[in-house]
Amino acid sequence: MHERPDVSTLQPATQSKPFRALMRFYEAERRYSATGSAADRNALLATLHPDIVLYQPESLPYGGEWRGREAFGNWLDAFVQAWTGVTPTDPAFHTCGTDTIISTVTMRATARSTGTEIIMPMCQVIRFTDELPIEWRNFAWDTAKMLDALGLSG
Repeated sequence: MHERPDVSTLQPATQSKPFRALMRFYEAERRYSATGSAADRNALLATLHPDIVLYQPESLPYGGEWRGREAFGNWLDAFVQAWTGVTPTDPAFHTCGTDTIISTVTMRATARSTGTEIIMPMCQVIRFTDELPIEWRNFAWDTAKMLDALGLSG
């Protein structure tokens, strides 16, 4: 027989330390997106653990592993060069243990190269240490659709 977890200590994702850290990141991202300033870019990167590792689907033009704050910033620059009008809707946040958040959203974005809009589900799995994101995995519902929108398919 399995022992049942003590649910009296569980808290909604929105009350967890990782969630608050994630909201600090999103607020800094919003500021940087609005201004594009170097100071706001640095403030955004400061919301990440120095050893952050970002994983993007390999098939995308900005895919692969991005290690460290500056590499994360380079990914962000590449992503912004590819997409405009990025709007996440219907976000849901779920905690996994004490150090991981799973976020699902519907993402709307327009490819800069073609003007094609996409709308699709996305999932992010974000692990925290020292109240900072240290591992960030993005899962796109349909990378082929993204490549088509970018004008990069077959």
